[in-house]
Amino acid sequence: MAKTKENVLVGVATLSVRRPNDAIAEWDAVNFHAGTHSVKLTKTGTGNAGGTSLIVRPPGITFASWATNIAIADKYTFYYLHQLGIRGNFTYIGYRFDDPDSDNGHVELSTVPFQNHDGLGIWTKYDEADAPALVGYYGENEVGDRMDDWSLAVGNTTATIKGIIDGLTIDGDADNWVLTKVFYTLFESSPARYACIDTIVINGVPYTVEPGGDAPAISLSSPFEEVGYTEDGVSMEYTADEADVNVEEETFPIDRKITGEGLTVTCNMAEATLANMAHAMAGAALSGSILRLGDGVQKYVNLKIEGTNPAGYLRAIQVPKATATGAVGMSYRKGTKTIIPVTFGVLKGDSDAVTIVDNIA
Repeated sequence: MAKTKENVLVGVATLSVRRPNDAIAEWDAVNFHAGTHSVKLTKTGTGNAGGTSLIVRPPGITFASWATNIAIADKYTFYYLHQLGIRGNFTYIGYRFDDPDSDNGHVELSTVPFQNHDGLGIWTKYDEADAPALVGYYGENEVGDRMDDWSLAVGNTTATIKGIIDGLTIDGDADNWVLTKVFYTLFESSPARYACIDTIVINGVPYTVEPGGDAPAISLSSPFEEVGYTEDGVSMEYTADEADVNVEEETFPIDRKITGEGLTVTCNMAEATLANMAHAMAGAALSGSILRLGDGVQKYVNLKIEGTNPAGYLRAIQVPKATATGAVGMSYRKGTKTIIPVTFGVLKGDSDAVTIVDNIA
């Protein structure tokens, strides 16, 4: 490979932690409709602290064009696989629009076609034009006044909701508000279930749901909590244990086998919050404003590291399962920042232990 200065990467990344580990978004190389991966969203049934999502940020779609095209067959579709033998609330779809002419104006609309739904365990196409199920919205108008309504009946047309949003805006017209995010989400805590999403179409444009695929600014999201400012950024270290294969007839090894792998994520957190202390201390339990030590209960966490790749797009490092390891030392001294060091050791989850994905758009 030739020397290319554009590939020399400089910059910081953000570390986010999800605990308890009851809402997981990950790449799935076992279940997929096309290609080699889908996005698998899992709720373990042990907590309800928000949803877990596949997020896509499509370019240049206005509220007016969305309201027109979502009713046309094959304009807004995706394939889903919902866990076999489970009945519950599966994937809902959200659409966020932002007003380009104000700092406050935005609205999120929710579509819930899979409420109290049987998971059949097979790949099935969903088309918004076949079964509209828009039931609610929330957001703010241009001057920050809240607007929300979750009492709308299932089956309200997009034209009805567009008329409502238009009526709540200051200028009476949200036509030029821009679709900035489409998200496919599992939310309710129970029952334990998973859903896989693949092969999506937004406004008639098909996108590949693959690590590094052509879906614009694709990201996997759970209700993560950023650790905030750091002292030295975020470090990631991979190690592999290898064994040489030797034979009597040769002086060099004829092969080499990997016998073990490990990856650690290290960060010196500059924000000395109780939440960060709880992340760093393997046996800590945080309840409100009290951090307790002594029970020695292991905490499994879900990590996300996000930065910029050499092309200027999102690089997302996903760790579905890890635990805090090592000693945690904190200094309280006059004129000196209190730094909370944390090291996470990665564990093998249901799918890949780690994925590092560069977006191409």
